[in-house]
Amino acid sequence: TTPSWLQDLKRMMKDDTPVPVVSPPQQTQVMENVGQSDDLSLDPELNTRFPGCADAPALSNLLTCLCAPCSCLVGCGCFTISERQHSAVLYWGKYIGSVQKPGIHFLVPWGREMRPVSTATRTMDMKDLKVVDSRGNPVIVSAVVTFVATSARKARVDVQNPWPSASWQPQVTEGTFLELQAQAVLKQITSQFPYEAPEGVPSLQTEGSHITEQLVSTLQRRVGIAGAKILSFDLVDLSYAPEIAQQMLVRQQAAALVDAKRTIVQAAVEMTHEATESLQLMTGRSLDQSTQDAIYTNLLTVVCSNEAVTPTIPLDRASRAKAPPPPEIHIIRE
Repeated sequence: TTPSWLQDLKRMMKDDTPVPVVSPPQQTQVMENVGQSDDLSLDPELNTRFPGCADAPALSNLLTCLCAPCSCLVGCGCFTISERQHSAVLYWGKYIGSVQKPGIHFLVPWGREMRPVSTATRTMDMKDLKVVDSRGNPVIVSAVVTFVATSARKARVDVQNPWPSASWQPQVTEGTFLELQAQAVLKQITSQFPYEAPEGVPSLQTEGSHITEQLVSTLQRRVGIAGAKILSFDLVDLSYAPEIAQQMLVRQQAAALVDAKRTIVQAAVEMTHEATESLQLMTGRSLDQSTQDAIYTNLLTVVCSNEAVTPTIPLDRASRAKAPPPPEIHIIRE
């Protein structure tokens, strides 16, 4: 007997009916979307109304009925959540949801574990981090990262040591997830630009806003899994490393001196040209080439010189030739 699916296929081919094509499911790019969906709605919110048994597991409810008198339920299952605070709730080691609204809440106490997290705005200071710019020069960079926690589940369950000096582990100040990711992102972005560049060329000194945008977007994609929302990532200090600072300072001074000389020479040429043009226009006489050369030489020397100039007046040989000879002195002997 011919299977029914084969008969349907033959009938569709005979009637020239287009065969539906089932496209394969699209694979979700997890790493690309990390940090773009870090809203608080991802954490399931628990029903914490009295007596707090709605979302509790069956074992906890059973133990509550068997072991705890009704008069003690309010005191044992009652807890408070402060402003700018969320709490992840675990029963018997399994996460079941979060409490996000401030106030008094009720949950069955048997097997319950509360893991609070502060949602206040925080800053992380990154001091004197050595990076390498696009030209291979070592640069010392200091930055400040401003962030806020958005998910108690991600910060307290999914990631270990999410950021420095957390409320539940204030002794952990180094080697946290956010700090290491921020250092990696800072080195990656700053290595794409030189420390300094000519006018019109992007550099670390001129592209502050553009670099900040790249830092925020790149870091957000990395730390979204930790439940952190990056508000800003600003560079606060930028300098050459000590081992090349002296050489770079000499080079900067030389470059500044060359630019200053170039500006002075250009201005001197323009002033000399305007002076000769004005002189000819005001006197109504045209200057011969030798006179113009003398004016150019004198004015360029005066304007471009770094020292005070002493004017000298040359004597004309022709006038000296026409001058009357000095009187002769005769000596008479007796």
